[in-house]
Amino acid sequence: MSKLTVEQLGTFEVKGGETLLEALRRNGVPVAAGCGGLGLCGLCRVKILQGELSPPSTREVELLGQQLDKGWRLACQAKVLGDVKVEITLKRATAKFRVRPLASISTPALFAPFDASGGEPSYEERLLETLKAAGVEARQASLSALNALSSRVSGVAIVVEGEVVDITDAYAGYGLAVDVGTTSVAASLVDLLSGAVVAEAVTLNSQLKFGADIISRIRHSIAEPNGARQLQEAAVNTVNELVSKLGVAPAKIYRVVVAGNSVMQHLFFGVNPGPLGFLPFRPVYRRPLTAKGKALGLNVHPDAHVESLPILGGYVGGDVVGDLLTARLSEYDTAMLIDVGTNGEIVLKRGNEYVAASTPAGPAFEGVGLHSGMMAIEGAIEKVRVSSGGEPEYEAIGGGEAKGICGSGYVDLLAELLRVGLLSKDGRLARGPRVKEVNGVLAYVVDERRGVALTQQDIRKLQLAVGAVKFTAKFLMKKMGVNAEDLEKVVVAGDFGYHLDARNAMEVGLLPKVDDSAMEYIGNGSLTGAELYMISQEARKEALELASVCKVLDIPRDDRSFIAELAFGW
Repeated sequence: MSKLTVEQLGTFEVKGGETLLEALRRNGVPVAAGCGGLGLCGLCRVKILQGELSPPSTREVELLGQQLDKGWRLACQAKVLGDVKVEITLKRATAKFRVRPLASISTPALFAPFDASGGEPSYEERLLETLKAAGVEARQASLSALNALSSRVSGVAIVVEGEVVDITDAYAGYGLAVDVGTTSVAASLVDLLSGAVVAEAVTLNSQLKFGADIISRIRHSIAEPNGARQLQEAAVNTVNELVSKLGVAPAKIYRVVVAGNSVMQHLFFGVNPGPLGFLPFRPVYRRPLTAKGKALGLNVHPDAHVESLPILGGYVGGDVVGDLLTARLSEYDTAMLIDVGTNGEIVLKRGNEYVAASTPAGPAFEGVGLHSGMMAIEGAIEKVRVSSGGEPEYEAIGGGEAKGICGSGYVDLLAELLRVGLLSKDGRLARGPRVKEVNGVLAYVVDERRGVALTQQDIRKLQLAVGAVKFTAKFLMKKMGVNAEDLEKVVVAGDFGYHLDARNAMEVGLLPKVDDSAMEYIGNGSLTGAELYMISQEARKEALELASVCKVLDIPRDDRSFIAELAFGW
């Protein structure tokens, strides 16, 4: 057998005839493969540091072009012919430690002193009586709390959702808010006494090794006997990795609130999302699910209460409920929420009515399948300006050399090329400065030395993504009788949206044209919403109300109307 060494991860054995992707997936290395290893998406790019591989395939030549000369290969196409050393760009788990205040706590008291000595007929009943006298309602004690009660009859009771989950000496405990995204997973640690966020962490979703989008995950759940279980374990393991970075003893985490799109929430709780893969695309459940930490395999207190945000319907999941809790659309008569991603979601409010829809924008905004596309990690171009003479200026994440372009960079580039006349509204590149053929395809070259370019094929894929979001937004607006000028507020959610230049997004047609004062960015509203749901009874009540009143609409398959929205601009 040959040996495959992955920088920072270790060395693995490779079977004869295996591709790099097969070897990496077999050894649990989370490399995305959105097209199932067909060489179509380009997401499985790895850099070869040394070793012998099969010659580049036709697919690799088409997708990588000049990057082949710099050592880049598609893991799904490259077969190992000997010992190989590779570098994979992974966004590893990173944590930030800081205090970020949330809304004031309005949940029932979680920490209460007690004395269960004396009284009949049991220590548990005496415990519950003393808590009730202190104004804390608890219906029972968990098994771990009962075990602690057998050796001590006084202390501090930790009460969560009417259950005594632990007995300790200290007034200390934490909650974990989790945003399970298709590509990445974010978590924050909430002090349950103060309601402050004290640490945050993010990493790639280990489910990526089973496919880059939710359709791939659904397909794996259906096709493989243990598919849903494998995906659940991958998601839970990802969260456990984050917990290890947050700087607190896992046994002190007593509450967990999970938000994600409908498929991610199903999988996290071990519910097969198969029905979401077929018409009429309905979820198995919509209500908030609850479970114990030990039942899910989470590295938290074994009796920690784990709860999901409610699902609105279809693919519109708890992540959008979290966005809505954060965005506070209820404060406006007419407002829109847009969460742009691989599976985009849009909510429109008018008066007391809410309508929502999901849109398969595709992975182009994540850089997938584009000539120089990459996720928003170090080296990705995130901001672009083009002079009247056609010369580009850009900023790359981390301030170093450009390795490719991420979603916000593509939006800037499209808008700038439209402005200087190098790109037409129908998406055609014009001959001009820096426009030349790259691998037989017309392209605007951003950085010739590094082979970074926007090709005509890229533009078509981005047109489809922008068109999908625009078509869905306009469909909802038509249903509600709303024009762009009626919108008092447009809230953009998601990490991608947080880095968008609003004017450029409006120029290409990704956002409706409104005044700058009407625009608001909330970043990861899903995670913030999960935090609010954890500590605020008002937020919990609002989430349940939203789930009951918000209508999720199916977007019609109207090819003619959709094609009309492919032109850039609103």
